[in-house]
Amino acid sequence: MKPEDSRNHKNTDSKNEYSKNSKMEEYHLPGRYRSRKKELLAEEIAEELDDDHSLGAFQTIVDKISEQRIRIFLSIVKDTYLTGKIKKSRGAMFISLVKAYAVKNNISLNFK
Repeated sequence: MKPEDSRNHKNTDSKNEYSKNSKMEEYHLPGRYRSRKKELLAEEIAEELDDDHSLGAFQTIVDKISEQRIRIFLSIVKDTYLTGKIKKSRGAMFISLVKAYAVKNNISLNFK
């Protein structure tokens, strides 16, 4: 094996090892951890709703609301947006739906 090949092989191994570790990475919150899957879901919500400013709220939501329920809310917001009924913030409508659901189901989101 050429020295360059050996060097590339080591880089590939370390990248794969880093990727494996990243998949297992957890995000520290005061008193608890968020899984990488939930962190990605929060980022997906922010992207879908074109609302990076509310990422903190979305992170709280994914910690307390099931992914299935979140996907239902995203679908409602998307349908409402496509009909032209949302003029400004899809994120605000999403958070409103989640808040109403949380109140009805006695889930504390700790939003102000």
